[in-house]
Amino acid sequence: MNAQAAMARAMARRAPPSHAAQASSHSISPHTLAVFTRQWSALMSAGIPLVQAFELLSQSAVGSVRAQHAFVQILQQLQQDVSAGCALHVAFQKHPHAFDSLYCSLLQAGESAGILDKLLNRLANTLETNKLLKTKVQNALIYPACILAVALGVVMVIMVWVVPLFEEVFKSMGALLPQPTQYLVGISRWLVQWGLLVLAALGGAGALSWRAYRRSHALKLGWETVICRLPLLGPLVQGSRTAKWSFTLAALLEAGIPLSEALMPAAAASGSVQLQVNARQLIRHIQEGSGLSVAMSKSKLFPPVLVQMCAIGEETGSMAGLLEKAAQLMLADLNQRIAQLTTLIEPVLMVLLGSVIGAMLLALYLPIFNLGQVF
Repeated sequence: MNAQAAMARAMARRAPPSHAAQASSHSISPHTLAVFTRQWSALMSAGIPLVQAFELLSQSAVGSVRAQHAFVQILQQLQQDVSAGCALHVAFQKHPHAFDSLYCSLLQAGESAGILDKLLNRLANTLETNKLLKTKVQNALIYPACILAVALGVVMVIMVWVVPLFEEVFKSMGALLPQPTQYLVGISRWLVQWGLLVLAALGGAGALSWRAYRRSHALKLGWETVICRLPLLGPLVQGSRTAKWSFTLAALLEAGIPLSEALMPAAAASGSVQLQVNARQLIRHIQEGSGLSVAMSKSKLFPPVLVQMCAIGEETGSMAGLLEKAAQLMLADLNQRIAQLTTLIEPVLMVLLGSVIGAMLLALYLPIFNLGQVF
């Protein structure tokens, strides 16, 4: 048994110090947390004592200057608590904004079993996998969002600056404008007069909506339900969160955490409000004597392959391994969906934007065409 594991267990047996110290309100990014965990795992495997490891990690903090300063403060507080004899997971629980229940649960399991270095390595793998899943979905959405933003900017420039110039030319002609051109000119006048006010109102409404969304559990649940029902985006989001749930639950079960205690941290790590609500139902069914696969089959949130893998895992006693295999299958399916979506969305966007801008240009040039037919 290595020295770090013995030290962790010794600290876990000591009575924790007074909770007079206030919990930290600083948060750290998923990238910073993954890098920190990977570096900490390497230091533990190399035999570096905990206190010295936190000191080394504070010197190599990643992120922006402000994030580095906040993270260094957290590491210094952790170093002080550990030096004072506080159990490792208790010291981390004082910073709930930086280290969630998943992180603290795995640390506690590593302390109790004396395999802290192995648990840190598994935790780093889980965090990196979850971050990769989130990044893939975001990258799949960034491209169409950028194309739409640029197209909207081009349309606004045409409507606010180009159409008024054509309107002056049309007035000098003195001819009756075609119906499409009249509509276009009317929309342009409205945007010039009210555009900034509408933009400011939309910005204010968006800020208020975001603030209410962050504070309201019901709004988060409703928004996620709407997103998951969308034809193309819904399966991507739901598949990503289910895969993260599976990876995380597999890590918790492999660490020796009971299934009923692992479901809530796994659901929280997935980032899905629906899975967090469903986790309470799963726990209730398990406490009533049902198997996990039976409880999952009663919900529409889990794909059939995951339910089948859980059923086999319950029969063979290898739940953690099969959950991870199911997550890998879902990750492969997610990669295929993203590739298909990327291939499909580019021509659709080109046709859509070409149609909109082409219709605007046609409306602008119709009076000139009509004038040419007269002469």
